[in-house]
Amino acid sequence: MLEIDPLDLISPSRYGVNGPPFSLFAQMRREAPVHYCEPQGFVPFWAITGYEEIVSVSRNPKIFSNEERLILNPLPERKPQGAVRSIINMDPPDHRHYRKIAASWFTPRNIARLEESVRKQVREILDGISERGAQRIEFVEEIATILPLRMICGLLGLPAADEALVRRVTNELFATDDPDLKRPATQRGSAYGEAFRYIAKMLAERRQEPTEDLVSLVANGKVNGEPIRDMEAFSYALIMITAGHDTTRNALSGGIEALITHPDQYQRLREDPTHVPTAVDEILRFVSPVNHFMRTTTCDTELGGIPIPKGGSLVLFYSSANRDESVFDDPDRFLIDRKPNPHLAFGAGEHLCLGASLARMEIRVFLEELIPRCRSISLAGERRRVHSNFVNALKELPIELKLEAGVDSSASSKVDARTPA
Repeated sequence: MLEIDPLDLISPSRYGVNGPPFSLFAQMRREAPVHYCEPQGFVPFWAITGYEEIVSVSRNPKIFSNEERLILNPLPERKPQGAVRSIINMDPPDHRHYRKIAASWFTPRNIARLEESVRKQVREILDGISERGAQRIEFVEEIATILPLRMICGLLGLPAADEALVRRVTNELFATDDPDLKRPATQRGSAYGEAFRYIAKMLAERRQEPTEDLVSLVANGKVNGEPIRDMEAFSYALIMITAGHDTTRNALSGGIEALITHPDQYQRLREDPTHVPTAVDEILRFVSPVNHFMRTTTCDTELGGIPIPKGGSLVLFYSSANRDESVFDDPDRFLIDRKPNPHLAFGAGEHLCLGASLARMEIRVFLEELIPRCRSISLAGERRRVHSNFVNALKELPIELKLEAGVDSSASSKVDARTPA
């Protein structure tokens, strides 16, 4: 019987200090990829660490439901007020019906049309750094946050003046245990309540005067021929506003950290930029921006030969699956040309991330613009991680960055812009 301290798997403060427990994950994959845990202060759960098991669960929503809970919170569980049902915690057939509202927008053609806008944003950010002669920067604050935040706010039709609010509320919702990012106890109300009021106002405005943005698409969406209900519209918009930039921010910052700490791979990318598309997927695998999601069993079942009763909670650890030795050769190495790379950074099954192609494109364009201009890049201080068991994120990444002035990146832009299959 494997004996572990389950808090090593889920303690936000331990993630904040050490990051994901990769050595423990590896031991669990070898000895107990389906392991029952009863951590003090949390709901008991089965920890699912094997790639095969996580894919099996993700592809069988009839038995492993998304409805009950999304992420593992300390007891008493913090649940928002109101009957919120986002597409992330819907099962078939509702999930398919609601997903269709925005799925038609995230087509390869639409994503390709956004590429020049993303490229322009990246160039402006890098030009600003180059023009002020900056060498030491805080990468999370000055680059990784700005690009996806600007993009998602633009796509949703949010004014630039609201970007700070969106960023703050996202941090408060996703990093409720981080001493620097959580909502101050002295501040009245909750982050969820603030988000609700903000989004409800936008939805009402878009129903009165529809525009071409994503908020209008949701506000005026229909499910089975009927207008989407208010709470479902709110939760849909909330997911796009928060997850639409936070996970890409985490991938960008974690990806740059990986390139800096693996200088041989950084040099290979400089010498051969055709590796950029595979480097994007390796960043996503290596960083695993989302650490876990949960499922609840709808009946007595078993997984990996382990019986699980009806109502059992499962925690799917994507950080572990993305380093499963049975799927990835030498999984703890960061290799920019890794092929194949069937990572689960965007999940699996019908809940595969709706914005996956957009995130891939943003990371790819950023690398295509940065690498040709980067004279040197190195760490310049202590890296600090977000205290969260839900997202794998850096909150501070000080670096020394020397950039060339604006250059013609047309050569790098010729890299195949199609999103990977």
